[in-house]
Amino acid sequence: MALKTTEAVILKSFNWSESSRTVAFFTRDFGRLALVDKGGRRLNTKRGRLIPFARLEITFYNSEKESNGYISDVNLIHAFSLEEEGSLGRLAYGSAACELLFVLLSDEQAQPELYHYFVSFLSHLETVPKQSLPALFLTFFIHLLSYLGYQPSFSSCVECGKSGDGLVGESGEIMLVPGRGGVVCNTCLQPGDYYIPFSSESHTMMMALQVSPLTRAVDLPMGYKETTRLLEALVKFINYQTGMTLEMKSLEFLKKLKNSNSTT
Repeated sequence: MALKTTEAVILKSFNWSESSRTVAFFTRDFGRLALVDKGGRRLNTKRGRLIPFARLEITFYNSEKESNGYISDVNLIHAFSLEEEGSLGRLAYGSAACELLFVLLSDEQAQPELYHYFVSFLSHLETVPKQSLPALFLTFFIHLLSYLGYQPSFSSCVECGKSGDGLVGESGEIMLVPGRGGVVCNTCLQPGDYYIPFSSESHTMMMALQVSPLTRAVDLPMGYKETTRLLEALVKFINYQTGMTLEMKSLEFLKKLKNSNSTT
């Protein structure tokens, strides 16, 4: 078995005994990678601990005979502290990002640029004001779609090129048609099209998020209702594009947080 080392962040873990589990990582050099963590749940393990929301250096054996390799050693590079004001919201959005990556990434396909973007997102998650958390996560979500080749076109009709007020339909809404990869004006909308409606305000916000770096999130404070509308629209879009049913548990948690004023 070959011994390999890479930087990684934990996406998800699956316990299958009192002492062992399988851990899914997003790695810098190997993409999404599932490894067996034998004995890693024991408190007296002799190697480094696996910590969520942290950059880790993992050493592992890659077995040719079995589907998953085995973790050999772990070293902590940096643990992201999510304990600033709005900590529950920070944890929820961090978990949602991990959930998206776990579902959407392909096994063992290197995505170094996306990996560094994810690490940058976690770094910003530590420090931005709590009111900026929704825009930060939505910016990450929509840019993740671009990295994976699912980027929706919001700026103009994908059929005729109309933009601005020309996109607004009779209902006063703008239609995102996942089957055609972007927004479609009322003239080009066809019977039977599955579409996701946007208000003009939501459409403007989505375009701003699409071109914004993570550092701009602090300038785009968003309320809970607007955040929920845009998140649901993006989930519907990616579900249609991939043929999957992405049920983000973290979104349910965010709804509960509304009552605690953690995601204003």
